Amino acid sequence: MKGTGMSRFEAVIFDFDGVIVDSETISLDELQRSMAMFGIEKSWNELVEGFLGHSNASTRAYIEKTAGRDAGDEFPNLWNERILARFTTDLALMPGTLSLFDHLEAEGIRYCIATGSSEGRLQHALDVVGIGHRFEDRLYSTDRVANGKPAPDIFLHALEALGADPARTAVIEDGIAGTIGARAAGIEAVFGFVGGTHLRECVDWQAGKLSEAGALQVTKDLSDFEAILRA
Repeated sequence: MKGTGMSRFEAVIFDFDGVIVDSETISLDELQRSMAMFGIEKSWNELVEGFLGHSNASTRAYIEKTAGRDAGDEFPNLWNERILARFTTDLALMPGTLSLFDHLEAEGIRYCIATGSSEGRLQHALDVVGIGHRFEDRLYSTDRVANGKPAPDIFLHALEALGADPARTAVIEDGIAGTIGARAAGIEAVFGFVGGTHLRECVDWQAGKLSEAGALQVTKDLSDFEAILRA
């Protein structure tokens, strides 16, 4: 991978859901349905604010505390099965994803995924959209670390695996939890993305929250990152 040397970054860490694939609408829709089975009703904006980017474990803990009973395997299994089924038929790449990857490769910038999703869900999604070969072994799931976002663990793991300097690494996130986690890992260049369909009702609100959490710049168009990363 031979670059032009024009970028100040040597690596980019992507969140996956809601950034590379337009999957959060599916995940939050199925979460809303699964929560209802435990008597928990949430509006769409409440789901975005409270659960976007959080680990399955933290979501399960919330359900058990709110419902006042053990969710057992019922919640995670049901939620996951519904999501995987929907991914197979409905999952799509975000517009501009492949062009951004091409740009990074042309610039000699390494890139990876650091996601709060399980490895099984991540691999299934990659298979559906056919981009697994773009990452090879640069796939880092919350399954590999002790604490999910907003803890910095997944970002620290990605930095170590890449051998990347935090000062020369950028993160692209759609979630508040991920933005907080990336900043806590010592990465200052955290950028927000609000182009997913799951943010259709709250784009401005989410953009403001991402900025408050530490995002340096927020956009809803992945193609903007070619210029942002070069600035």
